[in-house]
Amino acid sequence: MTSNWILNFSLVLIGLFFHGDGIFVDPSIPYKDGPLMTGELTVTVTIDRSPKHVKVYFPLQEGEYAVVYFLGGLATLVPAEFYSIFLTKLASHGFYVFGVDYDWPIEIRHQDGSSTKYGQDIDVYFQEIDFLQKYMKNRTLAIPDWNITGLMCHSAGCDVTLKMIEMNKMSFKSSVFLEPYSQLVRKPVQYTIPALMYGTQLAFESLFKCNIHGYGFQQFYKQWKCPRVALEVADFGHCDILDPIGWEACHVSHFCKTTNNTRLGEYRQFVQGVSASFFISTLQGRSNAINYIVDQSKLTLKCLVDVADIHC
Repeated sequence: MTSNWILNFSLVLIGLFFHGDGIFVDPSIPYKDGPLMTGELTVTVTIDRSPKHVKVYFPLQEGEYAVVYFLGGLATLVPAEFYSIFLTKLASHGFYVFGVDYDWPIEIRHQDGSSTKYGQDIDVYFQEIDFLQKYMKNRTLAIPDWNITGLMCHSAGCDVTLKMIEMNKMSFKSSVFLEPYSQLVRKPVQYTIPALMYGTQLAFESLFKCNIHGYGFQQFYKQWKCPRVALEVADFGHCDILDPIGWEACHVSHFCKTTNNTRLGEYRQFVQGVSASFFISTLQGRSNAINYIVDQSKLTLKCLVDVADIHC
């Protein structure tokens, strides 16, 4: 990556995304834990009358913070709680992170023995945002700034976020696609928001592949419009981002190919750093934080792919 590339990307970010709203800007190195202590809370359907079950990870320090709206794997069938280590670390960089579970539990049994069939109405994710905007008022010292919201997803949860962007009901500022899968990217898309497409080497390996060439991060990058960044890490797999209980289930079942458990802490630190770098740049307005992704000398793990297109 050249210095001109970084300069041009910085100018794009400054022009499009620096709001001057007084939100928190993380000055630290993204691959380390952020400087803020964090808390978490659970928003429920039964007690809080929320449209869906939500896990919230947020800074404890008073101030205004950009929002990250997260959808987990298998179109949120993998609960946000299984990503708590990763999401907590991201929140420590100064983000209000909401992880939404569409079905909690997956199948709802009724007293008469019948069940509610699994299915998703994408509009409900926007209804959840409307609910959370009201629900979170004066609930914490930290204030989520919904005018500066980014999307983040894992695996087939990215099919949902694509549909949300396509519906154009909210002005999302950027999106992080973590090991994405979607059939919607078989043709070029018309989206213009900055996007990071992140992949893992092992997700495409083994008998039961947890991602498929032609539907994964490379295809997202190919069909996306500028500005866009793609990164693929070597030697790690689809489930390695998960908390220990989720990772163990995946590892033992061989549902997805995983690494062993000796480097999981190092990997989670890397993927939170990549995500934080991108959001610190595109949401908080600290444009030089993108260097931690596009400058290969700053990457803390071996990457097989590191490309970008920002000359918009």
